Amino acid sequence: MKKVYKDHAERQAAYLQRQKAKQEAAAQDSDERALAIQLGLTFFGEIAPEEDAHWSHEEISCHRKFLRALGQPDVQPGETLRALAKRTWTALLNAKEIGISISGGKWNEGKFEEGSNVWIPLFDPILQDFQGWHGYRVHGGMKPEFFENHWRPPKDSGDEPIDIENLGPLPPIKLKKPGLKPQIKPEPKPIEPPVPSTEQILFDGRAKLLEQLSRDNSLDILARNYLQGP
Repeated sequence: MKKVYKDHAERQAAYLQRQKAKQEAAAQDSDERALAIQLGLTFFGEIAPEEDAHWSHEEISCHRKFLRALGQPDVQPGETLRALAKRTWTALLNAKEIGISISGGKWNEGKFEEGSNVWIPLFDPILQDFQGWHGYRVHGGMKPEFFENHWRPPKDSGDEPIDIENLGPLPPIKLKKPGLKPQIKPEPKPIEPPVPSTEQILFDGRAKLLEQLSRDNSLDILARNYLQGP
């Protein structure tokens, strides 16, 4: 249902609010991309952060890694690169366990229509798994026609059956290191003060007595004579 505004000012305020939200979302996406480059994380069909595959064998390898991390079968007999890419994309959109989230939903005539924007986590090539904390928001990614409208084959064609026999092995999965227990440093033993000598005890006693007697000017001379000793 189209929102009806009471006047031009309300319509203008709503427009400015939408523009601000779009700018904030764009800034957030830009920060995520910069962080992805810094951490070496990749997205769908990328051989490096922000670098798409140039050749078919490169993109095939990308999709095989994604499918393995998603628990999906490897390349199937007679499967083309286009079919492999679409199967990988579909598996991503349905992988709720890796943190896929959908946004942009709205109410329409009393019914909630699920949005078409989707957040997809980035892939860690070292661990061979999805990172989970950082990802990209794909606007309209949940629409059925999104893949066909946006996927493009690399320099060589992507419609020939993949040669399964000549596929190389995938890199090994590097297990995440378990959390290290904090090292508890032992408390330092208290340093015991040295035992004072008899002479030191007598000297300290005289000094304290002088301090007490010096407070009274009338006893100042007596105190000095006492400290000087025989």
